[in-house]
Amino acid sequence: MEKIYDSQMNVHDFIKAMFEKNIVSGLGALTQLPDNKGISYSLLSDGFDFQKCMPFYPVMPANAAIAVSKLTRETSPSSPIAVFLRPCELRALIELTKIKQARLDNLILISFDCSGVFPFKDGKYPTEDTLKRYDQSIKEAKINDTIRQVCKGCENYQPEGADIAISIIGRGVHESLALSFATEKGKSIQEKMGLTASEIQPSTIEQLTSDKKRNKQELFKNTQISNLDELLDVFDTCIACRACSYVCPICYCKNCYFDSQTFQYYPENYAQRLNKKNTLRLPLDRIFFHMGRLSHMGSSCVACGMCSDVCPVDIPVSEMFKAGGQNIQGVFNYQPGQNLDEPMPLVTYQEKELHEMED
Repeated sequence: MEKIYDSQMNVHDFIKAMFEKNIVSGLGALTQLPDNKGISYSLLSDGFDFQKCMPFYPVMPANAAIAVSKLTRETSPSSPIAVFLRPCELRALIELTKIKQARLDNLILISFDCSGVFPFKDGKYPTEDTLKRYDQSIKEAKINDTIRQVCKGCENYQPEGADIAISIIGRGVHESLALSFATEKGKSIQEKMGLTASEIQPSTIEQLTSDKKRNKQELFKNTQISNLDELLDVFDTCIACRACSYVCPICYCKNCYFDSQTFQYYPENYAQRLNKKNTLRLPLDRIFFHMGRLSHMGSSCVACGMCSDVCPVDIPVSEMFKAGGQNIQGVFNYQPGQNLDEPMPLVTYQEKELHEMED
């Protein structure tokens, strides 16, 4: 078990100290927009009012792994930058790093126990009372009733692989930070900060984990598909906007197969299909799109929930993909984002694998 350090600092003091001690030259975190008009993931430098940093704020306006990928894909930052990531965002970033879509050089990865986020529909933020109840659920290590469905069933709510891990469940977001440093990079920061190990009573999270496992099983039960008709029913209202793929951190392809010439239809294509079926429902290939996307990125799905948030017709995309993704991951005995050195199933091939699927 990693040593726990009581920093005697809240998150704002901690961020300020990292700049003052020249540990970082930049910071990526959720911040409050000017005039209190919203929350955005932002890249900040020294001199910013760090009181406006809100890394624990329970919304996900975008998966931060996408932002970090865009920052580091072509080249690494010239000087250290710290980034706050929820555990699912951290796992997504690890997956993107495996396929050369991100670099970890000169990045300091900070993550924390995640109690889930609220659905971010129509840009609506939680009310003050909602936030108070959420903070209370963190202190009591309980599941908040109004967070995303996939968050209620997320067993991977504790960070793995972060340079700095922050424990907030059982403590609260306004207490002094309880920190652990699992990597050499993290331990170097701990020394520069001058932090010494403290006796901190660990949070009892067994019941929380048990509740999340139960919720996950219930979620999977509600998303079971046994035939094509049931699959069609789930995606029946899809309008083929493809917003789910645009916000997915794992759908990284610049040239999507579904935007290729293969799916550029001409009158004769419609005529051929119409002659076979006597009717065509437009837009075409909606189900094919979702099944193709699941087969492409299912083994690396981190169940961040962004796809359900942006669906304009409220299809439970994230629930479906979490259930389908776990089945795929189970076949390959693969946990996305857990180990940087473990290759992704999608980019490996073994001649003698999956023969049982041929029958």
